[in-house]
Amino acid sequence: MGIMLVYDITNEKSFDNIRNWIRNIEEHASSDVERMILGNKCDMNDKRQVSKERGEKLAIDYGIKFLETSAKSSINVEEGFLTLGRDIMTRLNRKMNDNNPSGGSVKITESKNKKSFFRCSLL
Repeated sequence: MGIMLVYDITNEKSFDNIRNWIRNIEEHASSDVERMILGNKCDMNDKRQVSKERGEKLAIDYGIKFLETSAKSSINVEEGFLTLGRDIMTRLNRKMNDNNPSGGSVKITESKNKKSFFRCSLL
């Protein structure tokens, strides 16, 4: 399982809420959930309230990956999903190998179906 925590770089309050969301995840989610912080609207740099460095520092403080994205301009959106998907896959493979030393792996591939981007399959 994976969770993307998204804040708006043009809205300080949305950034401040990330710590609360992380606290909720730590209290209520599985301990092995993959997390990632995304600073969205990086195409609106002229209205920026949260520096990239602050986003990076927050992510480092929690040991979480970080990207700045723009859903409007399609900047780093696919990269964010691919990164989180790979991290989930790596964790699942490690868990499977720990439980079953004889093998097995999980692979994420692009789907031919345009309705969904990724398909997760057990090999």
